Amino acid sequence: MQRIRNLILTIIAVVLFAFFLDKAPELLNGYWQRILNLIAINAILALSLNLIYGITGMFSLGHAGFMAIGAYVSALLVLSPAQKNAMWILEDIYPWLLNVNAPFIASIIIAGIVAAVFGLIVALPVLRLGGDYLGIATLGFAEIIRILITNTARLTNGSLGLKGIPAYTTLFMSWGCLGVVLLCMVCMLRSNFGGVLRAVRDDEVAAKMMGINTFKVKVIAFTLGCFGGGLGGALMGNLITTIDPRMFMITQTYNILMIIVVGGLGSVTGSIIGSVLVTTMLEWLRFVENPITIGSINIPGIPGMRMVIFSLLLIIVIIFRREGIMGMREFSWDIFFPKAKPKPKHEESNHESVLEVEDIVLRFGGLSAIDGLNFRINHGQIVGLIGPNGAGKTSAFNVISGFYKPTSGTIKFLGKSIGGLSPDEVCKAGMSRTFQNIRLFGHETVLQNVMTGARIRQKYSWWMSLMPFVFTDVLREDSAVKAQAMNLLEQLGLSEFAEEKASSLPYGAQRRLEIARALATRPKLLLLDEPAAGMNPQESDELMKFIRRLRDEFDLTILLIEHDMKVVMNVCDYIQVLDQGIHIAHGTPEEIKANPRVIEAYLGHEDTDKETDRIIERHYAKKEGQK
Repeated sequence: MQRIRNLILTIIAVVLFAFFLDKAPELLNGYWQRILNLIAINAILALSLNLIYGITGMFSLGHAGFMAIGAYVSALLVLSPAQKNAMWILEDIYPWLLNVNAPFIASIIIAGIVAAVFGLIVALPVLRLGGDYLGIATLGFAEIIRILITNTARLTNGSLGLKGIPAYTTLFMSWGCLGVVLLCMVCMLRSNFGGVLRAVRDDEVAAKMMGINTFKVKVIAFTLGCFGGGLGGALMGNLITTIDPRMFMITQTYNILMIIVVGGLGSVTGSIIGSVLVTTMLEWLRFVENPITIGSINIPGIPGMRMVIFSLLLIIVIIFRREGIMGMREFSWDIFFPKAKPKPKHEESNHESVLEVEDIVLRFGGLSAIDGLNFRINHGQIVGLIGPNGAGKTSAFNVISGFYKPTSGTIKFLGKSIGGLSPDEVCKAGMSRTFQNIRLFGHETVLQNVMTGARIRQKYSWWMSLMPFVFTDVLREDSAVKAQAMNLLEQLGLSEFAEEKASSLPYGAQRRLEIARALATRPKLLLLDEPAAGMNPQESDELMKFIRRLRDEFDLTILLIEHDMKVVMNVCDYIQVLDQGIHIAHGTPEEIKANPRVIEAYLGHEDTDKETDRIIERHYAKKEGQK
């Protein structure tokens, strides 16, 4: 009912705005029609860059280059042979290009596709970088494109640019393109694939452990963003009717970034609002560059003053509202109406031998982090992996979960070798893990975190999320995942926090949420990395019951690293012990307590069986106090 109501309100708003656009030529002069067109084009450019930077978290400064590609491709396709003949003065145009001609709509689609292809070519090597390095690399690409356009005169007419481009960008064309881009983007971001994009932005390592191929996701987002840049550039060229290489300098990218910052990084609504404000303000402030008379006072016009004033306003926005007008929020009709909440169920699985680790060696140069690790975990067991600091426990976890490739040895999971697989491939095989330092997607809600974990079990492809009204599997699968996620939250006592931001949860609830997200991948084996870290004795007691309940209710096999000996000795069926990368002991809790090699590893000398438990616990209590 809520969806139908929101859909009806949206349709009404769109019809009213279409009516306004139809009447705009009668109501507005050419100047204001131009501003309306610029708002729509800037919104397309802002949405495309926001997809790359604000939503997926890739700092890109190359958008002006993709705009240039789109503008030139579209212009070359819509210019007539006669115009091209007259325009190419310095050098003759390529004969094959002279008679190439296409309708305007086809030209802007081709422009977007060509920009996307260039984006894909750039993304494959460059997206392996990150942060400032990625920004510098994309900035270099934009400058390379501009220089190529200047120096390939037979293709682009060089520094003379292209003039007399048909003015095909009308109000209906620019706002219609914005409507299509907006619809596809909203559909994609509302799907679980949209949650995957935001997960990569918030914590790439945690996303990998949820089975997400983060590099592939970033390439898809970057390529789609480049398509939007090419589309916006094509519309811009056919609005201004003249283009040259100087139009596509780094300042163009800065202008788009300005819109995103004002509206809110990661907010679709913010990109639209930012486009309206920035475009109109930049035009309105032109008056300060003209002479102004106030009474008897004459103020001469100062060229460039509007950018000075606008920059000051932008600084004020950043100081007092650094997240932008919308932050990461979106407009919804629901703000005018009370909310409603859903209700939902989970599934189970079965297996014999789950994990076999045979002669695993992990070396970093001349240092052996693990040397000859051997153990086996059967279905339904809770196994502890313990050892003093520097024993190699975390290295073992990282090898098993795919973060490190073993130097030698084999790892078999459910009978198949997984040594050398990437973390996302290991997760898809049925293994999930948590981290010692909690890694949640903090800007997303509790429900979205769990739904992101379930993405690897969904069958629809990312491109279907652009048109869910055509590919209805997207809506059906996302609805089922939402129901399963809510069920998981209920089982783990987190349903009341479903719509809260993950970062706002108390520590214990964040621990449970990380486990819930791991369970959403439907694992056969769950790796828990120090789940009791930072907990008081009462919370540790509850954790022991919780781990056993996880094993029983979800039919799990569990491998855990833990420094709290009380938890290890009371919850584990079997214990593996490492010391300086060497596997020194294995057995039941009682056997481990009495093992002289374990005592020596922890304390540096042998001790009586009777006192071992007390001494080990005191050792770790002291270590936790030092933390």
